[in-house]
Amino acid sequence: MAPESAKPVAGRNRSKTVTDLVPRSRTDHYVLVRPLGRGGTSETWLARREGGLFPDEVCIKRSLRHLHRVERRALLEEARLLARIRHGNVVQLLDALENEAGEVFLALELVRGMDLRVLSRTLGQRGRTLRPAVVAAIGMYLCRALAAAQRAVSGGIVHRDVTPHNVLVSREGEVKLADFGIARAFDRESWTRTGLIKGKTGFFSPEQLRGDVLDVRSDLFAVGVILYELLVGHRPLFEQPKDLGACIAEYCVGLTRLGPAIPLGLIDAVASLLAVERSDRPASADIAARLLSSFTDEQRAIDELRQTLSDVASPRCSLSK
Repeated sequence: MAPESAKPVAGRNRSKTVTDLVPRSRTDHYVLVRPLGRGGTSETWLARREGGLFPDEVCIKRSLRHLHRVERRALLEEARLLARIRHGNVVQLLDALENEAGEVFLALELVRGMDLRVLSRTLGQRGRTLRPAVVAAIGMYLCRALAAAQRAVSGGIVHRDVTPHNVLVSREGEVKLADFGIARAFDRESWTRTGLIKGKTGFFSPEQLRGDVLDVRSDLFAVGVILYELLVGHRPLFEQPKDLGACIAEYCVGLTRLGPAIPLGLIDAVASLLAVERSDRPASADIAARLLSSFTDEQRAIDELRQTLSDVASPRCSLSK
């Protein structure tokens, strides 16, 4: 197909077509309907898959500009990792496509809902918060997603960007971890520079701030930051390793002030995720998930999330910032 098929179509219908992405042996194609979001290196689109037996809507993720070698490799690596992870709490890869110009496009599961950052802000504007049991359920689901990623690749995976923006909550009450764009898999040599810090520093573990070698316990620290913020309503901000001691002290003080409405065991669980020394955190995501499951009723939490999103959800999918 001609490359110009990916450009805006003139006239009343302003959707784009990406038929040039699909191998000629296939009969279906994707039509880009409208943009969903944009990050530093990529953008996502609501897309419609047409021509097959079951047309449906998906999310297309692509680079913002003509791919440089490293950017192209990052998208391919994300596709490689997602293709191995099959879990209900991880946004699923449906297809990975490449056009004649060498541009890579990922077709992802479309999650109809909103990310946790928007959900928290929306609830705050309405003077509402999530019950502690629902917060515990969100943490449990994130840990299950991380555990599935660990099992999918020999040696495991470090997501490195577990933040509210990359946690999607669907209208059905599902919680899904998105955006493995900067994940590090240990079944191959690293192709990023040693000591290079990637991600959002407000959710970095101490070892991540120092540029040390990471493991899943670094992602568990980020889960702890998310849960702390959902329970307390704010999070300490720090960007330099030298600020870490004071910030962790602030975490601990905040946890002790959460009050009787939050089970003491849940406070202790969040505190363990936020331990300065990774050896003091849960040893695996499976262990952390089981720990958090003690403080929630899974079906009730799903029902509450579904009810919460019933009038405020919009289509979202993974977006690399």
